[in-house]
Amino acid sequence: MLTVRETKFLLRAEWTGGVAMPYQHRSDAELVALLNQGNESAFEAIYSRYAKTLFGFARRTIYAKEDCEEIIQDVFVSLWERRESLCILSLKYYLLNAVRYKVIRSIQHHKVKMKYAEHYRLFEAMYASLDEDERSPDLIQSRLMNIIADLPERCQTAIQLRLLENLTNGEIAQRMSITKKTVEVYMLRAFDHFRASYDKIYHST
Repeated sequence: MLTVRETKFLLRAEWTGGVAMPYQHRSDAELVALLNQGNESAFEAIYSRYAKTLFGFARRTIYAKEDCEEIIQDVFVSLWERRESLCILSLKYYLLNAVRYKVIRSIQHHKVKMKYAEHYRLFEAMYASLDEDERSPDLIQSRLMNIIADLPERCQTAIQLRLLENLTNGEIAQRMSITKKTVEVYMLRAFDHFRASYDKIYHST
């Protein structure tokens, strides 16, 4: 039985035409039925039949070739992992929808990363705008802590761990016993709050 690692290796090999396809003439319905039984050759045949089409579909929206390949690989790994519980009426429609979902998630993730980058550029710009005698780390930290106090308690804790202990999102998640996604939400909320409080942080008297 294929493991996840073996499945990923198989997909890489098959992308270059390195795997034989003994079931390539079977119908989609037959391949799905065989897949439900854990038939590896059926899985390979499905990949051979649809991988390039799905890659082209993803490439319409995602520019980076490597990102598209990763999306297609993830879709097929998921297909294999869920093979016994799948109830697929139209294989092509199912796979296209799976890729569409992954593409949307990829775009959302990219937007999150861009938002983080925007926030960091904002902080750099704010720091550069200060007079030399205003660039006291203690003064800036004091004002930051005053702004943080307006946030919900758990959000305060997360941003303090980032600013005061320089922890990564993963480390913060482990420290607070929450998911990394929750930490990301806290970070974005805090950065948005900092943005709105720009004048209060750096120009209070």
